[in-house]
Amino acid sequence: MSEAKSFYIVPCHNKQNMISEVLSSITRCHDSSIHERHIICILDGCTDGSESLVSSFAKENENVHVLFESNIHEIGCLNRGLRFIQENLSPSGEDLVFTIQDDVILEEEQINKKFQELFSLRDDFGYVSMRLGVSVFKADGELKERGYVESEFGHWKQLNWNFHTNVNRYSFMESEVAVRSPTCTQWKRFEEIGFFDENLRPCGFDCHDFSIRMRKAGYKNGVFALKFRSDVDWGTMRSKTPSSYADKIAEVYGRNRKYIAEKHKDYFGG
Repeated sequence: MSEAKSFYIVPCHNKQNMISEVLSSITRCHDSSIHERHIICILDGCTDGSESLVSSFAKENENVHVLFESNIHEIGCLNRGLRFIQENLSPSGEDLVFTIQDDVILEEEQINKKFQELFSLRDDFGYVSMRLGVSVFKADGELKERGYVESEFGHWKQLNWNFHTNVNRYSFMESEVAVRSPTCTQWKRFEEIGFFDENLRPCGFDCHDFSIRMRKAGYKNGVFALKFRSDVDWGTMRSKTPSSYADKIAEVYGRNRKYIAEKHKDYFGG
């Protein structure tokens, strides 16, 4: 087996109805002949049966690492997973890092091989989404979006919404910002530009900040349309769980839009 590795970071909050299928899809789609596979699942404030299911999966499959947190939400979970990789799994620059939300089921065989081949085509790839890309600009002191591009497997395609550009399977389309999930980048990019910005916690537009930092470092982001499944009604981490966070989502997103516009005012031209 190659010494190269692929890491799959999976934050999970109360997904007992599908977390086993989410994790199993990673093992089905990963090609172990070219990369050692590690799944890092962060159980974040779960109050249902997710912990039992993930623990059983870890016992039945090698290199499944189960971490526990208490409601630190998505950005915190992703950085927790990245720190675990950094401190425990001896990553190298060319290793692949996938982020998989807890409502995403991969269906692309040899997914790591396909990304390895993509990254081998040029040396300036940054952050790559299998789902969605967008362009950004600054207006009224906050981040704004336009120019959406979406994989043919995305939600808007399912809903027959036509305000975006479609990216067909196996195609790559450059986009200013890559939006999770699934997403993939190489470990060396985290080494160079750092992890996700904790100032944006609990969630919201961290992909935009990360993508802008990639662009400022000279790298290109985009959408690589490989097959996955994520139903519109499933809901990502916490989106359907009543909480103080859910009640304040508009406030949090508005704050983060302003924060990114100010943080990257040099990028937006002042």
